[in-house]
Amino acid sequence: MPTRPTGVEYRVKYGIHVVSDGKPHGRGVPPARWQKCEIRAADSHRIPSGNYFLHADEGGVFELKCEGNVWQYLAAQAAA
Repeated sequence: MPTRPTGVEYRVKYGIHVVSDGKPHGRGVPPARWQKCEIRAADSHRIPSGNYFLHADEGGVFELKCEGNVWQYLAAQAAA
């Protein structure tokens, strides 16, 4: 789903490998960083470059961005 309400939704197949880095060092919450992932339209149509939110069927929402054919999701670590 786009980050701005447009009324357009895309059904996708995705692969996001979430890795826990363990306990963060130091104080505070570590900054979020963009990690590569795989997103494909379920109906083989092209999804335009831009920022999106993925509402996973298993629950959870991921912030995504697409630049050309490169997809990334915003990986945030939880504070200990």
